[in-house]
Amino acid sequence: MFFIRRSFCPYLVFLFALLLPRSLWGALPLPPEGMVLIPAGFFEMGLDDLPPDSPWGQENAKPKHSVLVPGFFIDRYEVTYGDYVKVDKTHVLENYPKNIPVTMVTWRDADRYCSALGKRLPTEAEWEKAARGRDGRIYPWGNTFDPEKSNIGKTPKVGGSFPEDKSPYGVFDMAGNVSEWTDSWYRPYPGNTYKSPGYGIFQKVVRGGAFNANRHFADEMFAQVTFRNYNRPHIAGSDNGFRCARSTLE
Repeated sequence: MFFIRRSFCPYLVFLFALLLPRSLWGALPLPPEGMVLIPAGFFEMGLDDLPPDSPWGQENAKPKHSVLVPGFFIDRYEVTYGDYVKVDKTHVLENYPKNIPVTMVTWRDADRYCSALGKRLPTEAEWEKAARGRDGRIYPWGNTFDPEKSNIGKTPKVGGSFPEDKSPYGVFDMAGNVSEWTDSWYRPYPGNTYKSPGYGIFQKVVRGGAFNANRHFADEMFAQVTFRNYNRPHIAGSDNGFRCARSTLE
């Protein structure tokens, strides 16, 4: 028989429960409609070095480190304009199709929308795990860049129009279409020595590539699942949207 002293750290109990075999704690919860389950567990976040043939570095994405992420749900597709205006009828985009991702929303707008649906914005770690899976890949589809596999340098499209821009968990458009707000403040990773002028609690992390890169010379970097961008919470961008998440324990 095992005994646990009262002073035993509750976090360790939670960690132990996460690592139990699935058969001991029952079936995984079913995701709500339009969402994908990302199971609890560790994954490798960030990077140390890119492949030798890649010309781009990401100093703010170093070093690679192991992160424990509790189970959560995330939207399979980015929030569309049509869905967004059901909650915020004041957000008018002239001649903007309702079936493509909403843009010109601030972090505060996105946060309010997700909250209204009983959801929230994903953390930066949740976003990267949902895009990357557990095998350390550089792009949602693998480790080789191909501009034709995601919506880069084109116009915004209906979610899922690029079937190869799909993560190991089945989440679409994380390398292209619109970049996405996360809930996380832009801060250095543990052990990072890069001095970014944006670090602090005044910029929110933005993840993912976007449609309007126009065959930019750095498209390869923008599409990488480790790429970290950022913006102030009150700023809206023509290529910036979002998707929502929800904890499995809610």
